[in-house]
Amino acid sequence: MGRFDKGVKYYTVAECEIQVNFPEDAVCCQYCPFVRHYDGLNRDKCSLTEEILVSREIIGFKCPLTILNQVDKGDMEK
Repeated sequence: MGRFDKGVKYYTVAECEIQVNFPEDAVCCQYCPFVRHYDGLNRDKCSLTEEILVSREIIGFKCPLTILNQVDKGDMEK
């Protein structure tokens, strides 16, 4: 007998804020650390949204990232 044998009455929702740094203006799934490639399926998948990606060269339809600003490389290393 488990804690939720009679079902779930409600869910507690949580969020987190993450930062992803893309090189220059190359904002696409190809350079995102959350993209995973599955050889057996020959597919790429976003580990944040579980979306199967049509292409790594675009931004996925369900991408939760919001582009904020540009930061010079020298400022990133500080």
